[in-house]
Amino acid sequence: MAAWLIDRGVRPGADVLDAGCGTGRYAIELARRGYVLEGIDLSPELIEVATRAAGDSTGRVSFAVGNITDLPTSRYAGILCRGVLNDITGDGDRDAVFAAFSGALQSNGVLMLDVRDWGASLERKTREPLFRKRVSTDRGELTFTSITTLDPARHQLLICERHELVGKGPAQARDYSFVMRCWERAELDALLTRHGFGKVSYFGAYDPGIAVGMTDRLVVVAERVAPAA
Repeated sequence: MAAWLIDRGVRPGADVLDAGCGTGRYAIELARRGYVLEGIDLSPELIEVATRAAGDSTGRVSFAVGNITDLPTSRYAGILCRGVLNDITGDGDRDAVFAAFSGALQSNGVLMLDVRDWGASLERKTREPLFRKRVSTDRGELTFTSITTLDPARHQLLICERHELVGKGPAQARDYSFVMRCWERAELDALLTRHGFGKVSYFGAYDPGIAVGMTDRLVVVAERVAPAA
């Protein structure tokens, strides 16, 4: 990520927003590389985790509860948005996010984001609707199970998850259900163009050597084009 920022003229010391920062992992790493980071997320619990993780070590990163559609004007040289946009399912809401990103970036500011590619996700989840993983923790054996049902008409993944913890005490289990709406490159192209982005590059991961189609992800790097004089 830092390499892409530098390649496009956003160098350490610049202000960068992590939009939908979660636990702050990526914001903290960019701050360690010299950038000045602000991280926002709708979850107070995740912001608390991120703030604790940052500690006082960098002095270049801060976290706050915030909405990615409510951003200051022309504030940032770069915006990072990882793993968030799939949760936005309405056309109007998707448009509002890109409008907010465009307004918050300085001229020639860089936007980096990733989404699930609908075609690749359809193929993968048709073949492998069930995912299960077991992890040993200090509280016992944690089993994560996910079953995905496809809604092709809406390009949506209907996901049911179960987290089961088996330890010394009584077994614990929690169930979660949520919807993700995948993206197509044509939709991204239209939104980027509409909101003043150019110099768009697509990848299959945050590794320039991984091309589109090699994963079920679309990673986008684009610039907020300065208006013509």
